Amino acid sequence: MAGQRLRALLSAALRACLPALSVIALLLNSIPAHAASGGSISGTVTDSTGAVIVGASLKLINTAQQTAWQASSDKQGLYSFPDLPVGHYDLTITAAGFTTQKKTAISVDTDAAIRLDVVLAVGSQTDTISVTSDTGAQVETSSTHLGEVVSGAQMTALPLNGRSYTDLLAIQPGVAPISTLLASSVIMAGVTGSLDPSGDLNPGNLSINGQRESSNGFLVNGIDVQEHMNGGTSIIPNLDSIDEFRVLTNNFDPEYGNYNGGMVTVVSKSGAGQFHGEAFEFLRNTDLDARGYFDPTRPAFRQNQFGGTFGGPVIRNKVFFFADYQGTRTTQGISTGNISVPTTAERGGDFLNTSTQQSLLTGSVSGSYLASLLSQDLGYTVTSGEAYSSVFPNGVIPKSAWSAPAKNLLKYIPSPNTGSDQFSTSAYAETVRDDKGAIRIDANSWMGQLSGYYFIDDYNLDNPYPGSVAGATIPGFDALTIGRAQLFSLGDTKVFGATTVNEFHLGYLRNANIVGQPKGGLGVTLASQGFVTGADTTGIYVQAPQYEGVENMTFPSFTMGVPITNMTQVNNTIYLSDGLSKVMGSHTLKAGGQFHADEVNEHPNATFNGTFNLDGTETGSAYADFLIGVPSNFTQSSGQPFYLRNRYLGLYAQDSWRARNNLTIHAGLRWDMIMPFWEKYNQIQTYIAGEQSTLYPGAPSGLVVAGDPGVPKTIAPTGYRNFAPRLGIAYTPHPENGFLQTLLGSGGKSSIRASYGLFYTQFPGLAAGIMYAVPPFGYTYLSPAPPLMATPFITAATGVDNGQRFPFDFPSHSISRSNPDTSIDWANFMPLSADPFFDHRNRAPYINNYMLSLQRQLFRNAILTVSYVGNQGHHILAVVSANPGNSALCLSLSGCGPFGEDSNYTDSSGNTIYGTRSGQTGGSRITDSENYGENTADSSIANSSYNALETTLRYQHAGSQFLLSYAYAKSIDQGSNIGEQLNPINPRQSRAISAWDQKHSFKASYTWALPFAALLHRNNRMTSDWSLSGNTRFATGFPVTLYDNSDNSLLGTLGNGVNNYLLDTPQFTPGPLKINTNGRSGKAAFNTALFSEETEGMLGNAKRRMFYGPGIENFDTTLEKDVHFTDARSLALRLESFNVFNHAQFYGPASVDGQIEDTNFGKIVSAQAPRLLQIAAKFSF
Repeated sequence: MAGQRLRALLSAALRACLPALSVIALLLNSIPAHAASGGSISGTVTDSTGAVIVGASLKLINTAQQTAWQASSDKQGLYSFPDLPVGHYDLTITAAGFTTQKKTAISVDTDAAIRLDVVLAVGSQTDTISVTSDTGAQVETSSTHLGEVVSGAQMTALPLNGRSYTDLLAIQPGVAPISTLLASSVIMAGVTGSLDPSGDLNPGNLSINGQRESSNGFLVNGIDVQEHMNGGTSIIPNLDSIDEFRVLTNNFDPEYGNYNGGMVTVVSKSGAGQFHGEAFEFLRNTDLDARGYFDPTRPAFRQNQFGGTFGGPVIRNKVFFFADYQGTRTTQGISTGNISVPTTAERGGDFLNTSTQQSLLTGSVSGSYLASLLSQDLGYTVTSGEAYSSVFPNGVIPKSAWSAPAKNLLKYIPSPNTGSDQFSTSAYAETVRDDKGAIRIDANSWMGQLSGYYFIDDYNLDNPYPGSVAGATIPGFDALTIGRAQLFSLGDTKVFGATTVNEFHLGYLRNANIVGQPKGGLGVTLASQGFVTGADTTGIYVQAPQYEGVENMTFPSFTMGVPITNMTQVNNTIYLSDGLSKVMGSHTLKAGGQFHADEVNEHPNATFNGTFNLDGTETGSAYADFLIGVPSNFTQSSGQPFYLRNRYLGLYAQDSWRARNNLTIHAGLRWDMIMPFWEKYNQIQTYIAGEQSTLYPGAPSGLVVAGDPGVPKTIAPTGYRNFAPRLGIAYTPHPENGFLQTLLGSGGKSSIRASYGLFYTQFPGLAAGIMYAVPPFGYTYLSPAPPLMATPFITAATGVDNGQRFPFDFPSHSISRSNPDTSIDWANFMPLSADPFFDHRNRAPYINNYMLSLQRQLFRNAILTVSYVGNQGHHILAVVSANPGNSALCLSLSGCGPFGEDSNYTDSSGNTIYGTRSGQTGGSRITDSENYGENTADSSIANSSYNALETTLRYQHAGSQFLLSYAYAKSIDQGSNIGEQLNPINPRQSRAISAWDQKHSFKASYTWALPFAALLHRNNRMTSDWSLSGNTRFATGFPVTLYDNSDNSLLGTLGNGVNNYLLDTPQFTPGPLKINTNGRSGKAAFNTALFSEETEGMLGNAKRRMFYGPGIENFDTTLEKDVHFTDARSLALRLESFNVFNHAQFYGPASVDGQIEDTNFGKIVSAQAPRLLQIAAKFSF
């Protein structure tokens, strides 16, 4: 099957690429394209008087593989090597009548543009002058993008908690330190927030310069390896196998496209003329670590990371190999942080506030049917509308009124252990087994420089808190993730004459994962938990018996039960790129293109056995609602496997013109063909008011599917007008004296760069994935009003039987306009809810990006860069309610209240009101209710802005280096992820600071060669080869995100199809916020008295984010001692410490509880890891 899929993908790629390649050939003829993983060297050849030397011969040798490149200086004295693999080079320059000059140790990095001017002295060619080049700290005099290179030596020297290069992305300004995507941000329809490579590594879902965390591109050896569903990288190679990586953060050249965040390019090591390698072991043990701030005990942490590398020649100077392996075995206790749980009294049914002697039950009985049930249970009369403080005198709910599920499930909710209503533990461990390896073959042949690379990563994760698949956040419900990622790539760099280079890449990526397979909590039938079950009942029909276990329930501060959105997901990508680079005098021309074909095959468990949400809707207390068995809502889904497809094509052309010796102008244009994802069998749909489906004639008005007239398979049309101009100027001033010389230095010591670019980004697969399980291809039932827990298809207030909806038959995959399906029972799906349909008018998101930068060489090997960076985002995807409730109408109706937007009512004139929603009403009703409940349009209507001052100071010399960066930034948007809803009434109200915004951020990474030998005046094995490396970060905190899940707004925005959050935010009364960032003080993080639940009928006026939580003050360090046995053999001994001063770090996107219904509202509830120690040894030969 895998072979058939690969052949199908290759066939599709070939069919799609033939026209594109023809266009490229016509456009280029012999014009250019550039490597996605290499750099260039250029300059002028002059004599000592400054006169140009025409016809000088330049020979460039790769020192590892002895590959040679030839060039000559033209009539202007210019030369160029336009497209070079990453590596180290020696350059020899000869000219008649001049002394031969040899420049050694030239380092070419990813996307580097090295300016190397040569001055030859008059003399004999038999005389040779050797000069060691220092390209490590050069002023950028030609490139107009921002982004730092991190070498393999720097990566392995710095302390990394997990040995993942993605943890170093954030050492650059403008890059957020961690992802702000929470486990609860995207939980619906079998999709996840991110797929973590190797089981638990950082996938690189970080905001770069204010862009969404799914907008970054990742290239490994020139191949796109982004996981196209959620946006992170699919693979993370062994750290010791990486030669270098680079993060382009702003205004990169038009050869890069399809992503408007950052471009991360990784180049693996290759073999050399000599055999070389290393073996390593990194060890952690619980006894070396400190206790977490909120942890009652020190968590277990045992980890072994072991492996090695080996490379060398296969055929001398012709064929080379490099192989690597790394194994990881981890057992780590995971901290829950502080979680609000029922008090001991509440577990017994006592909801009396002992300090005020007032009942905590602030609600009233919602309807006559529930009143009759309570009367039966209590033995005395309860009336509709009666206050629960009266129904349960003294706030005590007797066990006779407890629901059967509550009696059976209470034991799964932990008792408080760190306070009267707080629970915290780190006793439950995450375990990881990961094995990864790769082999690279390089060959010099008549076809060019060939490179082949194969990578495989096989892993198994047991996660005690699988929140990313809507699993539990309390102990007892762990889940497994089992995955295997593979990459095969082939590259060919071919030189044509002295001025033209072609680079070709072909790659295949496969990433197969079983995500969140339930383990804990299984084997407990729903019937034994007190739920009514069966196909012909008003209870839960078990659709996935293999996952039947403790029922999933979400409380304001925790989730319990088995996961509900676990899945098997298999990604396949074919990637193809080709490019030419040609030097024509002072112009370097580039042109080329990329194509990729993507598959995402999903087999989800999309809430097949149901889930409950409890927000205190009935009694005012979520725990009391649990006891009496009246949750806020019940959701259950059904659907078939989902097969998403996508194609992408991008073409580009650029001219880099050296207009003057000190002025370079880059002008380019990129064209992106961006298609929304489609489903193989057209199992996706949209809403177009007034339209009637032809394929499914019985569908409610407005619901149309892919394949209906006027509805393409992609729902929204493919964008063919995505032209993205790029313009950049690099100027090197030459002030002769005065203030400008003091400021800018003498010639070549500074540069001024400015650039502008327009950048389009792909539609994430997630935008299609959230449409899973929508009629007629599936169904998501969302209770139209708070139900009874034991029989969730019964409305608690009225006793209305909403009808069992499961199971049902799915339509055939052969439906067409000539073969429509009229057999669908559409009444089963009414009211149609929780459908996040892809808007048929969507356009590709893009940003306008601009930058102005001054770079100055302060002294030898030290470069200061000061930049202004800004962008404006347009057409960003956001979900917005297409059918919000009418709060004024609800207030006028007897019995209408929160979460009641889909119930029927009788107005004062005796007329039946079929729900309170407006937006998707109209058309003939299929049942005695409106056809549509709460649905959202996934529309490209949001915007964003980012402005920042970004500075870096880089120094490299004699084994020491440091990179210091600082950013003062402001990021604003209307939604920081696809699950944050846009206000349908006033979209500007949704505009707030971004989830990842940090006002101030200082970062330092460094390696210091410790001068013990010089200080002690003794140079021996004990005093030499010591170094201290580290990462230091000081930053202000992330914004606090505010939630109000009461639905007091009466808009009914629960059911957005992405997560369980509503649009609603609290009501804010202006006053002093009294921000507190010290979690040790025990005080609230802000003045909670200024916030309250929404007034009924009014949307809260608080912005989604309006102030910041605690910041970062962290030091990670490595002390290393190298012991050299011979010139080629050495042993490195390391001691690494993370959070070396054991400073409690309270930062994070959810470190402050922002949900007003939670008793922890306003409290600091979590902290980052305490001090962790690691010891390591590495033998190199």
